[in-house]
Amino acid sequence: MGEVNSSPVSTEVFNLIVPLERKLKAHLRLLPDRHRADTWLLDVRLFYETHPAGRTSFTLNGYTREEAEAEARNIRNNAYLMQEIDQYLWSEND
Repeated sequence: MGEVNSSPVSTEVFNLIVPLERKLKAHLRLLPDRHRADTWLLDVRLFYETHPAGRTSFTLNGYTREEAEAEARNIRNNAYLMQEIDQYLWSEND
């Protein structure tokens, strides 16, 4: 009888709290995709002062783990992600 080769699914999670602007902070979690090694879910939980302000996420396709972590660490410098977060916050307040 042959062995079934099943590689373990990585459950490692990258966690980081990043100040975005003034009293707005983001708790970022980076989760690996179970089916693709180059795809990551960037889960963003927003807090204004210490109160939850919302939650959104982004799929990062074609990134190594190091690249995805760098993207999370430098989220404030990513104009696209910051614009999406801004739009999300404004739509929550409508």
